Amino acid sequence: MSELLVANIKKRYGKKTILDGVTAKFEQGHSYGLLGRNGAGKSTLINIIMQRCKRDDGAITLDGQIMDNNDRLMSRLFCMNDSTLYPSNFRVNTIFSITNSMYENFDIDYAKNLADMFGLDLKKRLKQLSTGYNTIYKVILALSSNADFVFLDEPVLGIDVNQRELFYKTLARKMSEERSCFIISTHIIEEIQNLIDRTLILHDGKIFLEGDTEALMSNYAAVSGKADAVDEFTSGRKVICTETMGAFKKAVFEAENFTENDIPSQLTLDTVNLQQLFYYLTGGAPEEK
Repeated sequence: MSELLVANIKKRYGKKTILDGVTAKFEQGHSYGLLGRNGAGKSTLINIIMQRCKRDDGAITLDGQIMDNNDRLMSRLFCMNDSTLYPSNFRVNTIFSITNSMYENFDIDYAKNLADMFGLDLKKRLKQLSTGYNTIYKVILALSSNADFVFLDEPVLGIDVNQRELFYKTLARKMSEERSCFIISTHIIEEIQNLIDRTLILHDGKIFLEGDTEALMSNYAAVSGKADAVDEFTSGRKVICTETMGAFKKAVFEAENFTENDIPSQLTLDTVNLQQLFYYLTGGAPEEK
């Protein structure tokens, strides 16, 4: 399986450091969630990988080969984001044809089928598309590219709930059938949790946390109940967040060397999903003093 490696990537805009030595590995056969708060550098990192933005330091390799100015290697990557790369008067079917000529594995018949499924009018010009359909045509291009590495940067921007469900089902089917590596960057973390088997969290310009998605979530748990009982149970444990509601309290803690049998009867044990974990770890709900 192919491997895309970004090593020690650094990027500054003026005096502001956006990426501070980011190193990450993406492997075919896996799907990744690239997560981070606004301004964390997710889109900047993707644009650097796609050579749409210059880096200040670091290297990017695909199967050990430097990607800089290598069109052959770059053709194995595809990225969709909110940028518009074509003139606004281009028709969607024209863009499909252009993309078909640029990517040797692009499946134009599949793209047309997806357009029909999503209700996308191929004869419309880009300037005639709503925000949702502007996202949908880009998603269709990405799914039809059959590139080895496909980056989806906010792939459900402006898409209504019905079309989002259709997109997730289509993406899941694509993941099961193809060898492509999908890297998804989104703020709607809860909706992609079951699609990604690996997670990377960007925070303060660095990779803050990475690993197998299920394993990361299993490392944390939450208990709730009367505040004094919660405090007694969590004493000596590493608590990452507490929330108090009157006489009741909830605490999220690291669940190392922990079993359900350790929970006193007066407390309730809760799991922590990926969106909650991201929220707690990146400062969304700091521990109360």
